[in-house]
Amino acid sequence: MPEERETGIPRQGTQGRPAAGSSAPPLAAPPAGEGPVALPARWRDVVAHLHPVFQPIVQMRTARVHGHEALLRGWEAAGFASLAALFQAAVDEGALPALEAHIQAAAVAAFLAAGGTAEVRLFLNIHPLAQGQVSPPAQGEQVHLVYETTGTSPVPTRAGRDGGDRRGRVDIAFDRFGVGVADFQRLLASPPSYVKIDRAFISGVDGDQAKRALLGQLIGSAHALGLATIAVGVETSREFYVCRDLGCDHAQGFLLGRPGGGLLAEASEIAESLTRSDRRRPSDARQRLFELIERIAPLPLEAPKAKLLEYFGNLAAPPVVPVVDRAGVPRGLIRERHLKPFVYSRYGTEILRNRAFGNTLKDFVIPCPVCDIGTPLERVIELFAEAADSDGVIIVEGGEYVGFLSSQSLVRLLHEHRLATAVDQNPLTRLPGNNAITAQVEALVADGERDHVLVYLDFDNFKPFNDYFGFRQGDRAILMFSEQLKVQASALGGFAGHIGGDDFFLSCSGLTADRMRERLVAFLGRFRSDAESLYDVETRERGWFEAKDREGRVRRYPLLRVSAVMVQLVAGTARPGLETLVELIAVHKTAAKAAPDNLFLVAG
Repeated sequence: MPEERETGIPRQGTQGRPAAGSSAPPLAAPPAGEGPVALPARWRDVVAHLHPVFQPIVQMRTARVHGHEALLRGWEAAGFASLAALFQAAVDEGALPALEAHIQAAAVAAFLAAGGTAEVRLFLNIHPLAQGQVSPPAQGEQVHLVYETTGTSPVPTRAGRDGGDRRGRVDIAFDRFGVGVADFQRLLASPPSYVKIDRAFISGVDGDQAKRALLGQLIGSAHALGLATIAVGVETSREFYVCRDLGCDHAQGFLLGRPGGGLLAEASEIAESLTRSDRRRPSDARQRLFELIERIAPLPLEAPKAKLLEYFGNLAAPPVVPVVDRAGVPRGLIRERHLKPFVYSRYGTEILRNRAFGNTLKDFVIPCPVCDIGTPLERVIELFAEAADSDGVIIVEGGEYVGFLSSQSLVRLLHEHRLATAVDQNPLTRLPGNNAITAQVEALVADGERDHVLVYLDFDNFKPFNDYFGFRQGDRAILMFSEQLKVQASALGGFAGHIGGDDFFLSCSGLTADRMRERLVAFLGRFRSDAESLYDVETRERGWFEAKDREGRVRRYPLLRVSAVMVQLVAGTARPGLETLVELIAVHKTAAKAAPDNLFLVAG
């Protein structure tokens, strides 16, 4: 079904329906000539049938409602087949700017009447042809507005990027982010405060590894520029957990609340319940970040420029200072060295104190990567590495500033991470060892919201091969397999480890056992074919070689191949412990080696 344009979220299918039993007053049409823009007489009758409903946007880690998006209802009663038809008629009759202004003013009034405050944002979509023509409504001085833009349409004046203007706080959000190249071009040309990641990347992300990888890249790209992310159309708990684990800041969708009227909630009961029921053991990242972050007091974005002279005039001041808006959301940071042209020039300090040249800090703010306090350490390090010329990473919790992780601390973190990895890493294959494998299995066992598959992989007849052809050839076989296993794990969005010798481990989440079996059969077959290159032509053509067994008897052995035991962990079912899983694998190793496809599935 094609998407329909709304003042609020454009949604596919039924995503934009109001909640059952919701009711909201119609938009009261002001007298002719009043309001933000004069509305033609015919359209005053139209808006009398329209009313707004609100859908919550929830902070994923704290379950607090970060904002509400206004969606327009009642176009059927006004005589239109769809919202698209309503707005097209407004465009044709030249009434679009007036209609947009009235709808926005009414949405703000309804938002305030339902208990909305300046601490909770109100998201409003603007028709592409009206962008740049509509000013914030007068009531907006009591509301933190976020204007959403879509497609390649012009970006509205970003008056609120510096924390607000005389009519209240105004931010910009890019809706349907990721659906086209134009999004990235506009992102660089005029960075917003939020990017709303399109439902196309969220739907079924728990079972689609390629989509999961793309979603992670989109979130990482936004965070590298210091932008907050909103996952649009979250409809299942599995989608919620994946988006949260990938570092998405906020979520919106049927799971967290359908559009409706009535009093606005301050927190999402569903999100709170999902957080409580998540039995996965928290990583050590949170505690380690708390130990390393610097509690640098941020400066408010609307502070006068002269404040910088006072701040950096203190010899104990750090070389950078984070900047936050009125809601405590990071907007970037300011470097002390960028003030030197003013400090050392003849009239520089007078310019900073002169209000005629602008009196907020926004001219000095530069983007800075942002990470939630719960972000895995590996992702924090990656984000810092991806951001060129970065002074560090701003750490937030629930979207609000917590502290600053300097480049020096990040280098220390990177060193610790590499040292810990090296200690547990197999020296030949450079794959994670037993400690990392154990931690991975325990994490998947605790995650009961998704399907997981654990795979134990073992070479068949590796000892005779190693004894007969020599350890160098044996190492080549191990390295060949490990490299192919890394590629397979990357393609599946999974985890690969080296237990030791010729024993390996692979895990994957979100794929069914049947789908995983298909992938593994193809993978094992490909290695069996590639491993033939390890033999001389005669042995390869013959298909076997002779070597002594453990008792010293000469036997014929087939060419190298690998067998696998798959253990399926089904979502919502009781999970066996680590020792039980090890026993299951050991019991079925022989069955896997005897199977025609060298694979045996165990239902965990």
